[in-house]
Formats: sequence, structure tokens, C-alpha cells
Amino acid sequence: MRNGVVVDIGGSGTRIGAVIDGRVVGVHGAEVATAEDLAGVIRAVDPSPSGVGVSVSGHVDADRGVIEASRAAAWAEGPMRSQLVDLLDAPVSVIGHGDAHALALTQLPDVEFGGIAISLGTTLSFGALNRHGALIHPCGHTGWDLGHWRLVVDGGTTEAWWGLGGHGLYDLEREHGDGAAEIYAHRVGSFVVDAVQLFRPRTVLLTGGIVVGLGEALHGPVAEQLHTLPHTIPAPRVVFSPSRDTALFGAAVAAGLAMPAVR
Repeated sequence: MRNGVVVDIGGSGTRIGAVIDGRVVGVHGAEVATAEDLAGVIRAVDPSPSGVGVSVSGHVDADRGVIEASRAAAWAEGPMRSQLVDLLDAPVSVIGHGDAHALALTQLPDVEFGGIAISLGTTLSFGALNRHGALIHPCGHTGWDLGHWRLVVDGGTTEAWWGLGGHGLYDLEREHGDGAAEIYAHRVGSFVVDAVQLFRPRTVLLTGGIVVGLGEALHGPVAEQLHTLPHTIPAPRVVFSPSRDTALFGAAVAAGLAMPAVR
């Protein structure tokens, strides 16, 4: 199996790690503001990688390796893959954050497909796999963007990227103090129910910094909301990721540096 480097560019910064024998190791943060910076930190991990996988929060055309828009890293917008290929002389994969989280599902044993991944951090990312464990893409060029999904909150509405992202959680903490986590968890559960009704997955992966931070506070409210599903829709298994670096695992799969778990 090839060894290489994986990178995740998100709202809270850039994370990078090596992939050795299919395992992501040595993950750390990096200061990056240009493609040249990124190539430099990749070389610092591996001077001649056999492959590089990059996950980016934003609108990504994975077929062309182009980042069309990114709230998290405007500097990365443009033909990221071709730039890195020229700078590194190595094969490069560039995928969206949501797709990377979805592909991370393939690294888990005993997961039943299809599946969806919902990443909750600075913003919201979403990815989906079909019943064979392959990525599902919408009709356009880029991956799923459910950030503009309207959530009903406090008698009004807000967009999911705000209401379920770090900004929305901060607002709840400011207004409700210790009760914020429970209110937020019910928001998440309601969003999961809507997504399950649309995609009918067998497995849901909840991941991202907020999921790690809130821990078990999410479990009960999400399970409670799933009981509201229509009887015609089976409730999926919900997996809560304990890692802040889930996207790196999916980036490794996309770059051919890690293989799906044996089933």
C-alpha cells in the first residue's frame, strides 16, 4: 500500500498527518495561507509522498480538483489539485469536507450502508454513501451543501450552517447557559430526522469538533428525535465519532492511501 500525506482544511484551521500502511499518524496543526505553504508543510511530513489527499470545507468539484468556494479558506479557492500536482510532482486528491467524513464510514467495521455523515464544527458539512459504500453526489458539480437548510428554532427559522455550527451553539450558550447543550442536541436530532427521511440511510455518522466536545449529551436527544420517524422508515444506527480528525481518514480513502474495512 502506498504511503502519503493527508490534509484537512476547515473552519478551525488546517490539520495534516502522514499515512503509513493505511493508518493516519502524527496528526498536527499547520499554518497555511497559500498553495505554496500547503506544499511546504506536506513536504515537511513526507519529502516525496506517493499520494496526497486533501479535504476542504466548502464547495468542491472533486472530479476536477477545483475548490469553487470556501468560507473556511478563501485562499484555497481555485484549481487546488493541479497546483499541488505541479508543486509536489505527486498524485493529489481534493474532496469536500462532507465527502471525506462520509468516506470515513468505510473505515469502520460492521457499518451497514447506505450511510450519511454530518459534521458539526465551525459550520455544517454533509456527505452520503450508497448501499455499496460509494459516494453519492447531487446533480451539480460539487458535493452536498445542506448549510442553507432551514431549521425551525425558537418560533423562527435559521440556516443549518449557523444554527448547528459553532456560531449557533455560542448564541445558545450566551442565552441559555447550562441548558444550551440540550437545546442544541434537540436541534441536531431534528436535522438528523429530516436527513434520514430524505436519504433513508442505515447508518448515520455524527462527527466534528462539536460532537466530540458535547459527547454523550447528544446521544439521548438524538435517539429521542429518531423515535418520531414515520413507521415506514427504519431508524438508522447512529455512530458518534470520538475523533476531531475524521475527515483525514476519508481523505486517505479518496487518495487510495487507505482501504475500506473488510466486511
